[in-house]
Amino acid sequence: MLRFVKPGFGTILPQDVRAHEEWVAELVEQGYVIEGWHCDLSTGIFSIGETTQRVHALEQSTCGLLDIIREYKDGHRKIVLNILEEATSAASSFYYCTMITHEDGSAGRLCCIGTSTIDAAAAAGRMQGVFAFSQAEN
Repeated sequence: MLRFVKPGFGTILPQDVRAHEEWVAELVEQGYVIEGWHCDLSTGIFSIGETTQRVHALEQSTCGLLDIIREYKDGHRKIVLNILEEATSAASSFYYCTMITHEDGSAGRLCCIGTSTIDAAAAAGRMQGVFAFSQAEN
C-alpha cells in the first residue's frame, strides 16, 4: 500500500479501482475524514461537499480547478495541475497530497484521490474521487 506521509507528493496510474479503494482505506485507517467530489470534463466544473468547500474557503459547492488549488502551497500547485492534466487525457487513478493555507494563516494537510473516465467518441469524460482531511480540519 501507498503510505501517505509527504505533502507535495502525487502519483498517477492507469485506471485501477483497486488502487483507489486501497488508498481510501488507508486514509480511513489513519483517521482522515473523507468527502466525495466529481468533475464534468466537458465543462471543467467541480461539485464538492460542504467540508471541502469550507476547507478551500469557497462560497459555493460548484467551482473550477483554479478555485480549488488557489490555497495550496505554492510548490504543490504545479504537481496538482500536472496530475489532473494527465488524468483528463487518459482514464486514470490518481492521488496527491498538499498543504492548504487557511485565511487565519494556519495550514492543514489535504489529500485527494480520484479516477477519471474518458469517452473519446463523445468528447466527454468525468473525474471523481474524494478529498481527505485530518480530524483537525473539521
